[in-house]
Amino acid sequence: MEAKSKTLSGTVESVIFYNQENSYTVLNFVLDNDKTSIIAVGEIPNIHEGLHLRISGNWTKHKKYGKQFTIESFEASHPKGTNALEKYLSSNLIDGIGPKYAKKIVNCFGDKTIEIILDEPEKLREVSGIGKKRAKTIAESVRKAYTEQKSLQELSRFLFGYGFNIGLIKRIWHKYDDRAINIIKRNPYRLAEDVWGIGFATADKIGRAMKLPEDHPERIIAGLFHILSRAKDDGNCFLTREFLVSRTEELLDIDRKEVEQSLDKATSDERIIQENDRIYPPNLYAAEVQSAEILSHLLAAKPSKQFSIPIAESLLNEIQRNTRINYTTEQRKAIIHAITSKVVIITGGPGTGKTTIVKGILRIAQKLKLRVDLAAPTGRAAKRLEETTSHRARTIHRLLHFNPGLRTFEYNRQNALKIDMLVVDEVSMVDILLFRNLLSAIPYQGRLVLVGDSNQLPSVGPGAVLRDLINSESIPVVRLNRIMRQSEHSFIVRNAHRVLKGNMPVVNNHPDDDFFISYQDDPDEARQTVIELVTKRIPRAYGFDPVKDIQVITPMHKGRCGAKRLNAFLRESLNKNHLNLGLPFSVGDKVMQITNNYDLDVFNGDIGIVSGIIDRDKIAVRFDERDVVYESDIYGQLTLAYAVTIHKSQGCEYPVVVLPLMTEHYILLARNLLYTAITRAKKLLVIVGSRKAITIAVNNSKPMKRSTMLANRLRELIRKQQSNPI
Repeated sequence: MEAKSKTLSGTVESVIFYNQENSYTVLNFVLDNDKTSIIAVGEIPNIHEGLHLRISGNWTKHKKYGKQFTIESFEASHPKGTNALEKYLSSNLIDGIGPKYAKKIVNCFGDKTIEIILDEPEKLREVSGIGKKRAKTIAESVRKAYTEQKSLQELSRFLFGYGFNIGLIKRIWHKYDDRAINIIKRNPYRLAEDVWGIGFATADKIGRAMKLPEDHPERIIAGLFHILSRAKDDGNCFLTREFLVSRTEELLDIDRKEVEQSLDKATSDERIIQENDRIYPPNLYAAEVQSAEILSHLLAAKPSKQFSIPIAESLLNEIQRNTRINYTTEQRKAIIHAITSKVVIITGGPGTGKTTIVKGILRIAQKLKLRVDLAAPTGRAAKRLEETTSHRARTIHRLLHFNPGLRTFEYNRQNALKIDMLVVDEVSMVDILLFRNLLSAIPYQGRLVLVGDSNQLPSVGPGAVLRDLINSESIPVVRLNRIMRQSEHSFIVRNAHRVLKGNMPVVNNHPDDDFFISYQDDPDEARQTVIELVTKRIPRAYGFDPVKDIQVITPMHKGRCGAKRLNAFLRESLNKNHLNLGLPFSVGDKVMQITNNYDLDVFNGDIGIVSGIIDRDKIAVRFDERDVVYESDIYGQLTLAYAVTIHKSQGCEYPVVVLPLMTEHYILLARNLLYTAITRAKKLLVIVGSRKAITIAVNNSKPMKRSTMLANRLRELIRKQQSNPI
């Protein structure tokens, strides 16, 4: 027979252990009836010292820790007793009250403290040192904390059964507040559309448990969005109708006719956009159409200050004499185009002189008194651009000034940047959504110089902006093919260009070289070699810091030489704090932001170091010279970054790169992937992999094509402008 549940009432004296992922908690719990202290264990979200709980469960005996009460359910109420009230009010759950004022307030109001704060907050002014403003702040903080605590715990009890962790539950609560349970019960599929980190499978699990029919309209719409979302994650802006319907039919296991009817309804409601046979999410359709329209207007408009080719050539000759820089024919062409054209693309691989060109553009712009801004997609790329040009450079997001309150960029078509020219580096990393926002902020009279390497992997986000702009044949393009003299002796540069031409890398493995290959066929042995190289051999031989200077990049997240497993092994070797139980990260961990967070001003691909554990609900991460505080509900936006995928490494340069390349990565092995990986290394590159895998990558010149229409749209708009001039 099952033991009958027992119910106990008491106060949380202290939290011995708390697992942030699943809210598993070990409490020192003081019983109301006899003040006995017991150990209680169970899943309790948002737990804090001083809380009064009514817990139900059974006594159990742990082999190591002895007798403890296992909690099956719980109910929170106001804290009771002087000690509990003081702990509760001074906990990090409540803002604005430290131990000093907590003691004063409790001494004044005793057991009725919480009721008075909630119902008669003006009485707080009877406490010495508390005026009208502080009383209001305290009342609002306690009311918010108490309401959130109660509502969050109700939501947790509802969602724990579906396997949700506390991070996701808090995210849902912040999205819907105390309406969450009602919203989910009405339509669980909203979760997949509204809340970051929740996919169709999770929402469908709730829907199926709630006995919603398989052909429920919202289930079908959610399935369509899921397939479109996966396509977006693969870089596509749209899917064909046939492909979308077939994949959704397969996913939901329902009649095709039902899928088509729901798709037609969604398009008529403009929840999904259909253009001919192409099906778009609305935001990607708008971004693609608007990008083409703005670019066509930018190309057609006259510049605020117009300069002839002879003037540009004359100024460039003067700069060449003064600086004793001998620009190549390609470099001269790029600089002159930047000064005389409205929009120009400058593309080339490593060592072809792109930085020298940008410096030349800036020197002429200064002589012509042009207002110039520099930007790049990531913080690291912007910092590198600023260091190499000695001119202020910012990320695109910071350049456009995101307003968290309005959830929009401050600089846009109605409030354009006050500039004559914008130079954007690492354009291959820019996705269609960011590109649209960037174009929206450029005045039509301004100039736009786009610098990048078209042979690298396309952006992590949707679209293939640089490729599409070049393929549109609507914008002047200067291609840099000549390797500059100072880069000729680098094996990193030479081999990057060899791979680009379909040739195997040349390797001598001489101690003075900057390019090495350690041939390994077994993934487990290769992983061990990578770990030894990062933690011992490279730091010992060259003096590089294993965390700050050395970056492991790998084709895939999964697999024996994938980022996930490499991170676990590298973390164990490099961070002595890694056994910080109950938290996903420890002080010293190398982490990466994996989605844009405009509120925190951190963006997809930013790498930092965990600099502090504030408490179990907050950690601090240092990005460059700035500490950013993360609350527990967005810990999922961070991932360990001792090893990252090649896609996530785009736009970054590292002193040292260690690259595992195995046949287990077969599905992703391609020439542009290997080329991108090689060009991430600045001083030293070590490939650990099989000869077969390297050969497959070099020979595969046909990477996966992305479904985009930017090139076609721009080409058509330019054609119309030329045939119908104003």
